[in-house]
Amino acid sequence: MPLTVVEGTTANLDFRLTADGAAVNLTGATVVLLLYDKAGTAITPTGDVTVIDATDGQVRYAPDAADLDPAVTPHRARFKVTISSQDSFYPSGPADRWVVVAQ
Repeated sequence: MPLTVVEGTTANLDFRLTADGAAVNLTGATVVLLLYDKAGTAITPTGDVTVIDATDGQVRYAPDAADLDPAVTPHRARFKVTISSQDSFYPSGPADRWVVVAQ
């Protein structure tokens, strides 16, 4: 089921990154949100991504008001996790679908 958010949302969006149903340990990780519009064009969000519980794989995306545009929805999203110069992506299958609705 897609995540639905309203245009201009700046409230925190929390996620739990998992692999095979288990939380990904994010201790020492850098996490970046990779976001794409409906055409597959990369979007560079300006909101912050922070690890809020490393051992439970929990991250928080705090979007800036202009990050999520309903004109280019649905968005595809995944998180890039870098630990010791090694990258992994969550989800590792198809990207999550985010639908942005107008205010």
